[in-house]
Amino acid sequence: MQSREINGVRVSVLSLGTVQLGLNYGISNTTGKPDLEQSFSILDAAMEEGISVLDTAAAYGDSEQVIGAWLASRFPGGAAERAASGGVAQKGSGQMPYIVTKAVNVPFGSAQICYDGLRRSAETSMQRLGIPRIPLLMMHHFENYLSDPENMKAAFMRLKEEGLIGAWGLSAYAHHDYFALARSGCDAVQIPLNLLDQRQIESGGLQALQNAGIMVFARSVYLQGLIFRDPDALEQRMIFCIEPLTRLRQLCSEFEMTPAQLALSFVLGVPGVASLVLGSETPQQVRQNAQMIRDLPVLDESQMRKIRETFRATDPRVLNPSEW
Repeated sequence: MQSREINGVRVSVLSLGTVQLGLNYGISNTTGKPDLEQSFSILDAAMEEGISVLDTAAAYGDSEQVIGAWLASRFPGGAAERAASGGVAQKGSGQMPYIVTKAVNVPFGSAQICYDGLRRSAETSMQRLGIPRIPLLMMHHFENYLSDPENMKAAFMRLKEEGLIGAWGLSAYAHHDYFALARSGCDAVQIPLNLLDQRQIESGGLQALQNAGIMVFARSVYLQGLIFRDPDALEQRMIFCIEPLTRLRQLCSEFEMTPAQLALSFVLGVPGVASLVLGSETPQQVRQNAQMIRDLPVLDESQMRKIRETFRATDPRVLNPSEW
C-alpha cells in the first residue's frame, strides 16, 4: 500500500473507516452491522492489505470496543504500546495500525473545564481501545471547538504534552471556514472532499491547509454514492443532478476511467491530501478498495484542471444529500 508522510507521520493513502463496525450506518448498507467475527475479518483484511490507519470515534456505537477487542486478540504482549505508536503497514506485515478517534460533546467555559472534559473523553476511548495513548485525537464537530477555541486548543496541547495523545485534529464539513481550520494550529483535519465539490479548492481553503502543514484525511469521496447513479434513471426529486452526473460520465469516457477511479484519483491528486477514509461492509470490499488504490491511474495536471473547471459551478443542491 502506498503511503504519504506529513510532519514525520507516515500513513497509508487508504484509511479504513469503521463506523460500520459500531452502527447500522449508510443508506447503501445492505448487510447491517457485522458481528464480532465479521468485524475481525474486516480488520484483518485491512492489515493484510497494508492499510495502516483505522478511523473511529466515540460516537460510532461500539466501534472503539470492537477495535480494542481485535487489537487484544491479534497483538497479545505489548500490543497496547505498539498500537498507541502506530505506523505504516506493509502488506501482511502485522504492523500495528495508526488509530484515529474523535471526541464528542466536550464541555466548555474555562480552560479547566475544557481540559477535564477532553481528558475524560480521551481516557474513555483509550479504555475502550485498550491503548495507553491515542495516536490522533480529533474533535468530532468543528462547532464544538469553535465554542471555546483557545481553551480547546490548550486542552489538546496539554494532553499532547502529557503523552496521552500523539497529535490532535478537527473534523469539519465543506461549509466550514477552512482558513479558521488552518489557523487552529492542529496537526490534522478530516474533511469531505469529492470531485463534484470544488468550493474549498476555488476559495483557497485546501491550499491554506496545505500551507499550514496540516495532515488532511478526506472522507465522502463518493458523495454518499451519488457519483455511481445513472443520470438517466434518477428520481424526479433529483433532476438537478442529471447535468453534473452526465458531465462526470463524459469525463470518465474521455479519461478511460470508471467513476470510482476518477473520484479516487482526483482526491488523491489534490495537494495536501494524505489519506482517503473509506468504509467497508465486508473483507472482500476492503480487498477490492485496496486493489483499486494500487492500480489507480494518476491524473495529470491538465486532467485535474479540466475536472476543476467542469464542476466549478455545481448546483449546491447536488452537494447536499439532504436535498435529494
